[in-house]
Amino acid sequence: MKRRSIILVICALALVLAGSVWYFHDKRFVVVITQKQIDEALQSKFPVTKKHLLLFQIIYSNPHVSLLPDANRIEVGLDAVLNIGFREQSKNVNGTAVATTGLAYRSETYQFFLSEPELKKLSIQGIPQEHVDKVTSLASSTLSDYLQKHPIYTLKAKDMKTATVKFLLKDVQVKSNEVHATLGL
Repeated sequence: MKRRSIILVICALALVLAGSVWYFHDKRFVVVITQKQIDEALQSKFPVTKKHLLLFQIIYSNPHVSLLPDANRIEVGLDAVLNIGFREQSKNVNGTAVATTGLAYRSETYQFFLSEPELKKLSIQGIPQEHVDKVTSLASSTLSDYLQKHPIYTLKAKDMKTATVKFLLKDVQVKSNEVHATLGL
């Protein structure tokens, strides 16, 4: 009797799963993330500080977003402060950083992240020439690591047509004021 009940439960679950896959097979859901939402998400996560080899410390703050529809990318501009040296002999130099990113979706957490960041410009005056490559590498890795670990948008129950299926990112289109992310199976 138990065996028969187990088989019936397994068959019912298989039918529900097959029905869900069939129903959602060609379904697409577009999530619209506005530039303002991205700005607000980033503002809440900055400033960011990273030390490197006790010689350098970089601080990113004041993020601002521009959407680049022609390149299908998101541009993030930041204020950057570099602290060079040891305690009493350290000095701060100010500048800016600009990176472009894509958009990634993690279905297990229903979250969107800035992905594949590329540091396009790092402008900090007063960096000794012998440290320029190290500082650029530190600045790039700090920004890349941080952006890829902190979500800019999380789907809410009202955003999802169903909570039973985890969707995959099918397409991203950067428009002038918003990003359209298409999810589907």
